[in-house]
Amino acid sequence: MIEIAVTCLVVVPLACGLAIWALRLPSVAGPAALAASIVALIAAAAIATTVQTDGAQSAYGGWVYVDSLSVVVLVLICIVGVCATANSLSYIAHDVAQGELREQDQTRYYALLLGFMATMLTVPVANNLGIMWVAIEATTVVSVLLVSIYRTGPALEAAWKYLVLGSVGIALALFGTMMTYYASTSIVGESGNALNWTVLARSGGSLEPDVMRLAFVFVLVGYGTKAGLAPMHTWLPDTHSQAPSPVSGLRSGVLLNCAVYAILRFRVLTIAAVGSSYPDHLMIGFGLFSIAVAVPFLLVQHDIKRMLGYSSVEHMGIIVLAVGIGGPVALYAAMLHLVAHSLTKSSLFFAAGSVVQAFKTRSMHRMRGLIRVTPVAGSVLLVGAFALVGFPPFAMFSSEYGAVAGSFAHGRAIIGVAGILLGALAGVSLLSHVIQIAYREPRRGVTVRRLPAPAVLSIVTPLALMVWVSVAPPHQFRTALDDAVAVLEGR
Repeated sequence: MIEIAVTCLVVVPLACGLAIWALRLPSVAGPAALAASIVALIAAAAIATTVQTDGAQSAYGGWVYVDSLSVVVLVLICIVGVCATANSLSYIAHDVAQGELREQDQTRYYALLLGFMATMLTVPVANNLGIMWVAIEATTVVSVLLVSIYRTGPALEAAWKYLVLGSVGIALALFGTMMTYYASTSIVGESGNALNWTVLARSGGSLEPDVMRLAFVFVLVGYGTKAGLAPMHTWLPDTHSQAPSPVSGLRSGVLLNCAVYAILRFRVLTIAAVGSSYPDHLMIGFGLFSIAVAVPFLLVQHDIKRMLGYSSVEHMGIIVLAVGIGGPVALYAAMLHLVAHSLTKSSLFFAAGSVVQAFKTRSMHRMRGLIRVTPVAGSVLLVGAFALVGFPPFAMFSSEYGAVAGSFAHGRAIIGVAGILLGALAGVSLLSHVIQIAYREPRRGVTVRRLPAPAVLSIVTPLALMVWVSVAPPHQFRTALDDAVAVLEGR
């Protein structure tokens, strides 16, 4: 069962992407990509159900391993992936009609989009930390091609900047992975499974402490670059502003999660080897700095997509900060925040794409009356902004409250309060921009922009799911987060 599901999860999007690339039929590329992403979502749901019922699952001779932490990341990738593909149908067609993309770029776009999803889906199912590194490196290569698809000067510059910084970061992560392998060889020997998570987790207490300390520094800085943590974050606003908005939604909503997922795996091993104080202090420092760096840039930002990009820097900082605070309450808050951010931010990027196409600009100074000009996209932007700030009853209110409560429980009250105050400043800055463009009087003669049904569903669905888990979270959702926290605590 698990073998079939994992095969459908990774192979179907990859095979469909290759077929789209080879056949080059623009008329069927979009629907085929959407069908493949739905198949992946069904497979992810089957895996999640199996893991929740029967526990962690292994397949293909131990090369595949899926536990509750994997499932959270996996399902989010598939949900956002389906919505991004559906959003792309009208978004890419509009850009082709406007001459911003060539006709043949459609097949290239959908092939790369499915390849991007396949590489991300490999990350949480890979048991071997080396293969996980390869998958994260592959996401860099594929997403660079997506960022540069418009072939404009700023797009090529952003893609090149991301390639350089991402490659440096992933190289540092490789050093950390190699050091982890070295720390394990004295225990498990120079075998092919010396980097398997299942092997390392069992022998974590015997790993060489000094080597693991240095390995975690390389991993945190390396994968932290991919996660958009400051000061390695500078590529993130640039690429989000230049990439197609469905791609920005995928990158901000779930690609950053893949990098955070890798850090969390190594954190568990480091804690087993050296204790929790060392990795947690590092994560607290990077988390607080990321939130603080985002505040001034959000305050003065005029580009709507760059604004959302800097918001992602802030929220990755909040997640890493909550993990660094530690304890079951703060860890649960971190996982809840990860889910809420993925769903909310992807929805906002999809909505921002419709807004940019309606106003033909990314400058918020030239946007007026979003609620009247683009009712669906404008309303989603407004509600999503309130959610990102952490207003009740949205999930981010609960997650940020949980982070503060956990900081008090662990004697780190000042850190928790400082993080939330900085987050509130960043959130209020974003909210003030959105309120201004939502309710400012529209210019005369502006027509109301009506979106096709797939675009409306893709924009509304992630936000609706976020509201659902905020107001009436199902038992399976709470159980999944509890189980993920158990993995993070090494239980």
